[in-house]
Amino acid sequence: MIGTKTRAGKLRVGIISANWGARTHLPAWRMLGDDVEVTAICTSRRETAEAAAKEYGIARPFWSYEEMSADPDIDVIDAGTSPVLREKLMTAALNGGKHVFNQLPFAPSLEAAERLVRLQREKGATGAVAASVVGLPHLALMKEMIDEGYLGEVFQVHCHWQMSYFLPVIPAFPYTWFGKAGHGVSVTRNHGSHMLHALRHVFGRIEAVVGRMETQLKTWELSPGETMKVETDDTCHALLRFASGAMGTLATSWTAVDNPGFWIEAFGSKGRLRLDALRYPGAATARLYAAKAALGMMAPQGQEVPVPERLFTVRGKVIDPRGDPSANEQLLSMARLFDAFATTLGNGGEPLASFDRALEVERVIGALYESNVRKAWVEPAAG
Repeated sequence: MIGTKTRAGKLRVGIISANWGARTHLPAWRMLGDDVEVTAICTSRRETAEAAAKEYGIARPFWSYEEMSADPDIDVIDAGTSPVLREKLMTAALNGGKHVFNQLPFAPSLEAAERLVRLQREKGATGAVAASVVGLPHLALMKEMIDEGYLGEVFQVHCHWQMSYFLPVIPAFPYTWFGKAGHGVSVTRNHGSHMLHALRHVFGRIEAVVGRMETQLKTWELSPGETMKVETDDTCHALLRFASGAMGTLATSWTAVDNPGFWIEAFGSKGRLRLDALRYPGAATARLYAAKAALGMMAPQGQEVPVPERLFTVRGKVIDPRGDPSANEQLLSMARLFDAFATTLGNGGEPLASFDRALEVERVIGALYESNVRKAWVEPAAG
């Protein structure tokens, strides 16, 4: 049982993963200032752990996640790697008395997600997931405007995310295992998790779904003469019914030519809001547009809404990558999530993208797959 939210003094973080974790999460943690320190990094082998610690300037290398999880001088474990591996990493961290930050997809299955949340509650730990779209400043402003009544009654919500990671496959792309069954990944579980976290955060609980998933590109060409049979879905289309009464759609693929990216559009009794972002939904390319209902207007009237500087501020520092296409697409969003998480450890309450919310999203994903089989509306499992 964790007796306090965090120990006195500096919050000490250990990252498991020298790939995604070190490249994307490490710089975001470091934006939180002097009272948060990434003090440890873990990989599966001593030589890679020591090399990563040296490369990234991290004091303590580990090559055993069990030893990292048991170390009393670490407060938070942030785990990368595949969902199948992360279940045991998170389990060890929770059993070691650590607060935890997990990647998406949250778990390889609904059953695994339920086990993790049950253990997190038993241990009294705080857990959150890297639902980076939830940390996007433009999404935060969209939620504020809706909560203040800009849309009136929300009628429709539509969310699309179209990418072409695998059409064609990027040379030496390290994530071709996304096409292999048994790893807890697919376009529905990966993209869909991020999309559903964003939709749930802004528009409330989803009470029923219809889903259809397909593997439209059945073979990936990894290099000239080298191909791979695809075992996971690459395209998902869904109908959503929100508890508020709003209807919605979700569509995503990672075999969509030209990488048009991400958008959410909402229509209400008083107005319309649309959030666009190229490629991955990050602050460098995101834009928010708004329009009010007007008599006789038959052409779109939406205008870009300025996002206030406060939503680009982390611990008093402004981080504004707008207009910089080379900017790290997740950095600001992740820093905002980590800031909210660290604040929760000090002050109590629920972090953004909490484990409870991640379990709710897993139940929606489970309902989508069940609907794909039953060809019917399905309600997510009860909490």
